[in-house]
Formats: sequence, C-alpha cells, structure tokens
Amino acid sequence: MISFDLTREQRRIVEKTRDLVREEILPRSLEIDAQGDERFDWSFAALLAKHNLLCPTIPKEYGGLGLNHLTTALLIEEIALGCAGVATVLNANIHAASPIVLAGTREQKEAFLPLLTTSEPVLAAFALTEPEAGSDVGAISSLAESDGDEYVITGSKDYVLNASVASFFTVFACVTPIRNRASLRAFIIPASAPGLSPGTVKNKIGIRYANTSEVFLDQVRVSVDNMVGGNRSGSGYLLLTQTLDRGRALVGAVAVGIAQAAYNLALNHARTRIQFGKPIMKNQAVSFALAEMATKIELARLMTWKACWLIDRDHDHTAASSMAKWYGSDVALEVTSKAVEILGASGYMANTFADKYFRDARVLATVEGTNNIQKAIIASLL
Repeated sequence: MISFDLTREQRRIVEKTRDLVREEILPRSLEIDAQGDERFDWSFAALLAKHNLLCPTIPKEYGGLGLNHLTTALLIEEIALGCAGVATVLNANIHAASPIVLAGTREQKEAFLPLLTTSEPVLAAFALTEPEAGSDVGAISSLAESDGDEYVITGSKDYVLNASVASFFTVFACVTPIRNRASLRAFIIPASAPGLSPGTVKNKIGIRYANTSEVFLDQVRVSVDNMVGGNRSGSGYLLLTQTLDRGRALVGAVAVGIAQAAYNLALNHARTRIQFGKPIMKNQAVSFALAEMATKIELARLMTWKACWLIDRDHDHTAASSMAKWYGSDVALEVTSKAVEILGASGYMANTFADKYFRDARVLATVEGTNNIQKAIIASLL
C-alpha cells in the first residue's frame, strides 16, 4: 500500500537539512552566485562533506549514508530551496558514483566510493556529453582502444559538471572504431591521469556554483580494472540508461526545490505588499495565480516521489522518471516566471533571489536529456 507518511528517519533528515540550508547556505547563496563560474568556492562542498551529504546514496559499508532515492529526493529538494547550484553539485556526485554502485566490482567500490564520504570535500564528475553528441548517445566519438591490460582513451567531453574540481571521472567511450550503443563502455579515470585535462570553465547564466567545463582525453591510459560493468556488448549502454533514469528523478527534486523557493517568495510578497489599502493577495488574479503555482508544485513533487518510490522497489521507472524530470522542469520555469510577475519591479532586479531562481530553473529543461527527449522516451513506452 502506498503511504505519504514520512518515516521518523526521513523527517529527521529533512529537518536537519532544512536547518543547515537556512543557517549556512541560503544566507550566502546570492554572494556565491554573483561570483560566477570562474572561481569555485569550496565552503558549500565542505559543509555537505562535514555532514556526509556529498553522495548520500553510497551504501553504508563504503562509508555513505545508504539513503534510498526517495529520501535523497527529499534532501535534494531542501538543498535546492537554498541553492540549486549546490544541489546540482550533489547530483553530479551521485551521477558519477551511480555506475560504480550499480555495477562496480568490490575493488572499484572500495577504491572510489569512500572518497566521496570523508569529512574533507571530494567531488566526482560524470563525463558523457560531447561537442557533437548530446542527447544522441549513439554519436559518441570518444574511443577506448585496447592495449594489453590497459585501454587508451582519446576524445573530448563537454558541459561536464564538477569537471575542474573533480577527483575522478566516470567516462563513457566506445571500445571499437564502429561507434554505436553496443560498443559503449564506462571507465573510472582519476583526475590525475596523464592526458586528462579540463578545458575553459563555462560561464553559465544559472546554477553557477556547479563548476562546468570541457574535458579533454589525450591518449589517457586506463587499466582494464577500471572498466565498470564488464566488457560485454551493450553493457555500457545498459549501465548508462540505468544511471540516467535514476538521475532524472533527482532532477525533478531540484526542480521542486527551486519552484517551492520562488513560490514562498511570491506568497510572502503577496501577503505583505499593500496596494489600494489591502494586500495584493486579496486580488483574485494574484491569489488564483498562487493557487495554480501551489498545485503544480505539489503535482511535480508527487511525480518525483512516485519515480523514486519505483526506483527503490526495483520496479519499472523509466517513464515515471522522464515524466518527473519533464514536468518538474516545466513547473519550475513557470513558477519562477510567475513569481517575478507577482513581485513586480522588485522581481526584475538583477542579483536577487527572484532573478537567481528564474535563471537556475531555465537549465532544467536541458540537463539529463532535453524535455523533448523525455517526451520521446515516454511516447515509446505507451
């Protein structure tokens, strides 16, 4: 039977994270955002590391909290309320670790997962997208050529989150010159590997805390022991789809957090802004807009919870995850836009929370596969 009651542990995690965000992240989120992408401020990452929140899905046996996806979604929503860029850094860590958690050998898990659970901040990166291969993963051109007990990887990746500050990368490349889904494989590559180098940091309009850049792979040598999921035909593509399906549900949680933050801002303004002798909340146009915003946020939240609930029970969750990501990102953009409208002139000022929420929401329609790709996935499963 489905229940919407949170467990005592889930409530504890939500309350603890909410306090952490309110006291430590929210007061500095505009300052960090204003710094832009060029300089990464480790303070937020260090704060999450202190509470073992940089990758909460890592099993307890490897030092993590061992949280399921539903509990992780609750946590990510709270962090996104304070700063979507911080929530995105956390999501990037989860993304990089997921293939290892799902299909890594014990040796791989022991070598890399504990790095993300120490009190010192360590970040990882998930390197899939390329300059000519975004949603079309069949067009990936990075090549991993076998050379004895090593692979030599050449290629480049683009728009890689955490790239310039990561300690290791989970990289997808093809193992034959015939580049297709069947030849795709996953590799763990330390950031210190000769031939691996991040490119110029991207100057984004939103989620600025999440360092993003190209990654160049110039004959990077990787031991066969660092291939994740085996060398069977199609093994890498299967691992990739499993990772993306899980990640999309968590993007839905980021979207809900941004939308909730913008809604809270607009609601408070509507209750306190006096025009013609009464709060603007008394005007039906404003109150109805807020009612629509609240309803759509709740719908996006429930869709995210359902997708995570299915993941945690190892049920088919592909369509549900795509729905949560698509609908959640649409709602975040709509709610942040409407919040700017309700706030009036003050909502149109730069370097304000309304400005930040709107810019942060805009990227969600693109990450984890564009929303048109999500519609294509859902349509294929009808």
